[in-house]
Order: sequence, then C-alpha cells, then structure tokens
Amino acid sequence: MKEKCLICSKDKGRRECKLKEEAKICSRCCAETRKPDCGGCLHYVQSEKYAVEKIKNAGPKGFIARIDPEVDEAVNEALELVEKGKIAKAEKLIKDLLNEHPDIYTVQYAMGTVQAMKGDFADSIIYFDKSVEIFPYCLEAWLNRGMSYIRMADIGNAVKSLQKVIEFGNKDDEIVITARERLRDLEDVAYKSSGLTLNDYVKSSDEFAQAFSAMRGRDYDKAIKGFNQVLGFDKNHVQSHGNLGLCYAYLGKKQEAFAAFDRALALDPAYEPAIGNKKILLSLKDGEKMENIQSASVEYYRETFNSKKK
Repeated sequence: MKEKCLICSKDKGRRECKLKEEAKICSRCCAETRKPDCGGCLHYVQSEKYAVEKIKNAGPKGFIARIDPEVDEAVNEALELVEKGKIAKAEKLIKDLLNEHPDIYTVQYAMGTVQAMKGDFADSIIYFDKSVEIFPYCLEAWLNRGMSYIRMADIGNAVKSLQKVIEFGNKDDEIVITARERLRDLEDVAYKSSGLTLNDYVKSSDEFAQAFSAMRGRDYDKAIKGFNQVLGFDKNHVQSHGNLGLCYAYLGKKQEAFAAFDRALALDPAYEPAIGNKKILLSLKDGEKMENIQSASVEYYRETFNSKKK
C-alpha cells in the first residue's frame, strides 16, 4: 500500500521530512512548507542554491528556470515506473512532460535517466547536460551523468561529473557518499591499469584525446607532440606508441613508424592495430605515405580500461 503524504494525505509521500521526524511527504508539500529550519535537507539545500543562482543569472524576465510541484510529482511517478522496469511507459509520460515543460530541469533529468536505463548512454548525457545547464546544482543529474560516462569508458568526464556532486552537495548526503565511492573505484582501476593516480590518468586521457583529434585532423606534428606527452605520464602506454607509428607513417617517415609500432608490440604482442598497420607499412615503397586514418586505437584504449575493471 502506498504511503500517503503526512501533510496533505493526498499524494504519495516520497521525501523524508526533517521537520516531521523523517516522515514521508509529497514534493508539493515539501516545496510549500520549506523554510530555514530545513537546513541540512538535500531538497532545501538545492532550492537555496537555485535561488542564489537565479538572482545571479537573472535574465530579462527575472529568472533562469522554473519549478513546478505538479510537474515534479509527475516526474516522480515516471521514475517510479522506471524502478519497476516499465521503461516504455515511463518514457511516454516523460516525453509528454518534455513537450510541455522543456525548461524544467527535473524533466530533463528524468529523460536522461530513462535513456540510461535503456542503455543509450550518449543520449542520456544530452539530457543530463540540459538539466544541469538549467539548474547547475542538480546532484542526481551530475551523478547519473558520471555513471553514463563510466559506461562509455570516458573516465575523464566521469570524474569531472562525480566531482561536481561532491562540490555542490553536503559531505554527509548519501548521493555525495556514493560519488566518493565511485571515484575511489575509478582511482583503483586507474592505478591497476596504468600505475597512475586518478588525477594523472585523467590528464593523460585528455591529452590522448586531444592528440588523437589532431591526428584525425591531419595535424601530425601536433599529434606526435601530444602522444609523447601521454608517454611522459606512462611510458608503457601501448596506444600512444601505436598512434605515433601511424603519425610517422602518414608523414612518410617509415623507419620512425616501424620503431614506434615495434615499441607497441614489445609491450603487447597481441596489439592488433600495430600488427595490421605494420603490415600495411611493409607493403609501401620508400617515401610513400600511408593513407586513411584508423580509429581502432581509441576504441581499444577504452576497451582496455573496461577490461581492467573486471
């Protein structure tokens, strides 16, 4: 049987009220009865931060976002459906809300959660981004954004998202404790996979992404510099050695390319991108440049991180 709100006795009680000895109240009554005595309550803290942010960033109409208790209640109902595994029904309900109330951050957050539950992590991040753009202090959106990035093996953005939860939340909040635990997990995996601290791993990962982007843009000198910077963090980073080989091959520097591929294969004899690219290089004439940038190394970079988590 659903527990009714202690105050109105109409809607379902979903939030534990500190003023009512942790009794459950609905989101509407939570918003209507909120006052300074609620200090320490996650919902009160978020509403206070929202008010400050609203004043700081007020637009021509005097506000940057909107809160609607009725919409909040509908969002909670949709998220309950998600918890019960009724994803399609929840998605339909949230789509209707999104069409009518795209400016409410909880609606964007809810759609992000649905997409994450469907396994569409890239799409989920789009909605979480919109949620925190409207209301930067939505801790749930930051946490789920971080979890989606973890599932996509984008550890740099995962760490940044989880750090936002810790920055904006209270240290004793369950959501902040969860964010710290996930960061510790990532730190553990980063050290086991590379011997780096999480901070250095993120820097190395960001540097790798920038170098790879430069390689795709055919700025090979910049890419070579970037991959060498990654190797400054981790001299045994197989993917950077392999990509250096590609850059040299694209520049027609055959001997440097062979040396880089050989360093990658000395570290990992089964590293397929280097094996395949070395075969292509062997078929080229002296001075002939390699064509067609390969992307397998980036995917392999992510797969390697995921394999270390198991």
